[in-house]
Amino acid sequence: MNMFSSADKESEMRAFVLLALLLGGYSLANVLVGPFWPAFFGLVVPAAVLAFLYPRAGLFVSVAMTVFFERFYTLSPLVIGEAQYKVYALDAVLAASFVSALLLWMREGKRFSRFRSSDWLLLSFFGIVTAIFLFELLVPSETNVATAFSTWKNYVFYGALFFLVSYGLRTRDDIFFFARLFLWSIAAAGIFLLIGIARGGGLWTEYTPLSTAGTRFLAFPHAFYFSLGFLSIFFSSPFWLVDPRRSRLLFWLSAVLIAGILGSLMRHLWLGIGGAMVFGFLFFPSEYRRAFIRTALPFLAVAASSLLIFWSALALFPQSDIRGDTRYVADILSERIFSIGNRYDESLAWREGVWTSAMAEFRRSPIFGIGFGAQVPVELGDYRSYVEVRNMHNSWLAMLIQTGLVGAAVFLGFLVSLCLTLFRAHSGDRFFGAMKYGLMGLIVFQCLVFFSQPYLETNLLGIFFWITLGVARAVTDMPKSKPAQRIGN
Repeated sequence: MNMFSSADKESEMRAFVLLALLLGGYSLANVLVGPFWPAFFGLVVPAAVLAFLYPRAGLFVSVAMTVFFERFYTLSPLVIGEAQYKVYALDAVLAASFVSALLLWMREGKRFSRFRSSDWLLLSFFGIVTAIFLFELLVPSETNVATAFSTWKNYVFYGALFFLVSYGLRTRDDIFFFARLFLWSIAAAGIFLLIGIARGGGLWTEYTPLSTAGTRFLAFPHAFYFSLGFLSIFFSSPFWLVDPRRSRLLFWLSAVLIAGILGSLMRHLWLGIGGAMVFGFLFFPSEYRRAFIRTALPFLAVAASSLLIFWSALALFPQSDIRGDTRYVADILSERIFSIGNRYDESLAWREGVWTSAMAEFRRSPIFGIGFGAQVPVELGDYRSYVEVRNMHNSWLAMLIQTGLVGAAVFLGFLVSLCLTLFRAHSGDRFFGAMKYGLMGLIVFQCLVFFSQPYLETNLLGIFFWITLGVARAVTDMPKSKPAQRIGN
C-alpha cells in the first residue's frame, strides 16, 4: 500500500500519535536523567520501525519533537557503558523515513526525467561533499574523521530532507496540516518562555552565554523556532486575515512569539527578521504590503500605548522599584542593540579572529576548499585556541572554506534555481500565493541569519532550512488552477 495515499491518513495519524508518545518519552527521559541505552533501544528503535512503515509520520513527529525538546531529541547520544555513540533519535527516525520513502518512490516508477535543474544541482553538491569526505577518509591526514563525518551528515543526510518533504507533501491539505503542526508545536513550546520568566532565566540558556550583561528568558534554538513561526504568520497574513477567528488566534500567538524573540536577546535574529521584512516590503506585491501594514499596526499601537501608560505611571512614582527594574531592562536591550556595531564586543571580536584565520587557510586551496574536520588557530589577547572551521559561526563562510569555490558555487546555483522557480510561479489562488511569498520570506530570513551562527552545522537548526526548501519544491509542483479553499477551519 502507498503510505502517502489519502486512504491511509487515519493510520498515519495513529502512527504519528504513537511516535510522539515514544519519542516524547525518550526525550523527557534525557531531560530528567540523561541518555541511557535501555531508553534508546526500548523507545527509539520501535519508533524507527514505525517511521519506516509510515515515513511521513516520522517526518512530522521529528519536526514536533525538535521544536519542543530541541537538543534532548536531536543531540542526545547513545550511551553504552562508558562509550558514547553519536547516534541520535532524530537520525534513527529520519533514516527509517528516508529508506521507506526511497522504496516507495522506486515502486511508484518515478523517473529522473522529472527532476528539475535545482534537484540535479543539489545532488551534485551531495556528490562533491561525499567525495571530499571519502578523500579525507582514505588519504592519511590530521583531519578529525568524526568531525568530518558529522559535517557530511549535516550537508547530505539532513539535506535529504529536501527530497523527503518535496515527495511527501503532495496536496494542499498536506502542506496546510504541516504548517499547522509546526505552529502548534511552537505554541506548545511557549511554555518555556513562561518558565524562563518565572525562574528569572530561560531553561538551557547556559549553552549560549551572553557577551554583554543581561539574562536570556528563552534559549536560542527556541527563539529561532519562534522567529520562523512569527515570520510564517506575518508573510502569509493575506490568507489568514480573511478569517476573523483565525486572525485573532494568530495575533495573540504572534505577540507571544515576539516576546520570546526579544527575551532571547539574540541580536542576529532581530537583524534577520528586520531584513526579511524589508525584503518583503520591497519585492512582494502591493496586496502583501498592505496586509503586512495591517498586521503590524495592532502591535505598534499596543506597544506605543503600553509604553506611554507605563512611563506615565513611573513618573508618578520616581522612587519605586519598578522604575529601577524598567531602567535596567531598557539598558540591557539598548546594550544588546548598540553592541551590534561594536567591534570590541567579545563575540564579534571572536568571530573576526576565527574568520580571518580560516580565510588564510582557504587561500591555500580556494578551488576545492580545505576539507572537513579542520581546525584553525585563533589568538585574541590572552585567548589562544584551535577552533573547528565548521564552528566558525558563519554557515556560508564555513561552506565556502570547506567545499571551496566549486562546492559553494554548485550550492548557490541550486538555491538560486529553486528560488527563481518559486518566484516565477503564478497563481490567483490565495493559498498558493501565501505559501509562495511566505516561503520566500523564510528563505531570505534563514539566509541572513546563517552569517552569524553555525546553522547548517547544527542539526536542530539546519533541518528547518532543508524543510523550508523542500516545501518550496512541493508548492511549485502543485496545480495552480484550483480555486482557493478554506481548509482546516
